[in-house]
Amino acid sequence: MQPPGLVRRLAVRLEHRLAHGCGELLHGWVQLELRGALRVRALEVCARGMAAVHWLESSSIGLNVVYRDYTAYQTFLYRRRQLIPDSFSAL
Repeated sequence: MQPPGLVRRLAVRLEHRLAHGCGELLHGWVQLELRGALRVRALEVCARGMAAVHWLESSSIGLNVVYRDYTAYQTFLYRRRQLIPDSFSAL
């Protein structure tokens, strides 16, 4: 499925690593590919990172088996950055 309008592709590419540590500075590129001319007033990138873990524990009590289901989520990155500031916002 292609994005609507003049935007052919918008890709955010981080440096070639699968995992990043807490407090580590991220480096990468934003690639905007268009089908034709487009007048851009502003461009903002929002990055989010989240970790999720899930596991299942079981214990036997006589003939009964008791299962415990654990799940945890943590947001560790949420940043917005204007790559091209909106010059018309002051008007």
